[in-house]
Amino acid sequence: MYQLKKIELKLKTEWAISRNSTQVKENYILSLGEYASEIAPNIRYDEDGKLIEQHFKQIQKAKTMNPIWCNSFQSAVNNVLLKQAFKGDLYRALDLPRVERISTSFSIPIMPVADVADYLAQNSEYHSYKLKISDESSLELLQTVASLTDKPLRVDANEGFKELENFLAFQDKIKDFPIEFIEQPFPVGMMEAYRQLKPQAVFPIMADESVLLDFHGERFQGMFHGINVKIMKARGLENAKKLLLKGKKFGLKTMVGCMIESSLGISEAMSLASLCDYIDLDGALLTANDPHADLVGVEAGYLYLK
Repeated sequence: MYQLKKIELKLKTEWAISRNSTQVKENYILSLGEYASEIAPNIRYDEDGKLIEQHFKQIQKAKTMNPIWCNSFQSAVNNVLLKQAFKGDLYRALDLPRVERISTSFSIPIMPVADVADYLAQNSEYHSYKLKISDESSLELLQTVASLTDKPLRVDANEGFKELENFLAFQDKIKDFPIEFIEQPFPVGMMEAYRQLKPQAVFPIMADESVLLDFHGERFQGMFHGINVKIMKARGLENAKKLLLKGKKFGLKTMVGCMIESSLGISEAMSLASLCDYIDLDGALLTANDPHADLVGVEAGYLYLK
């Protein structure tokens, strides 16, 4: 019998990105016997607690999977069943090598410029930072971060730019900054903008919101340099693995990412680390009350399974 429990993750710092901000994230833990997986609903895909609880009522009665269940809910169902089948050994289930420790980027949400120095000082152990921006109006924030650290920066626009010309002008102003890549500058539907941007890009362009259950490999080759795969969007670990392998097949850089999650969700995503060029699994580190902190530890900027 499945069980569902709501958890409220309190953010250490207000989580502000281009489309919304919050100080609390409501997730769910789906359990089946001794095995559990996390559900992190994302409003970007019209997922919320009401929808998760609705799907949970359906699964109590269902004899087969329901294809209309949202991605994050289906992810937890698939992951729980995978754990059950392999007695919790995700590395054996996925046929992937265990990575003992991984270096994750640490996120900097959109924040007042005056707060950046303290934020970096409080989170100085990480080897790279992932800065959330909105659009060209975030130039001062990016300049400030770059002036206060020499660590690699990853810039995430969360679809904030609406004009190619504005982004090109923006990247010209930041071309000398230590940026590893820029993630999803335009909305998903602006495919022509991505096609025009790629040959002009100063930094690699990574797809995030454009990656769900699958992606068009040839099309992505002409639009992006890499992909960010999240198990909550891929409907679970097995499909996330397929997406990462597909990315490699088409010559794309690969990254595993996360939502705001407890260490339960992060521990699952860590099993994909061997397939990735970049790791962005800081979701639990951003919370003040991680209920599964016993699963994942952090030391000198590295995550490890306890």
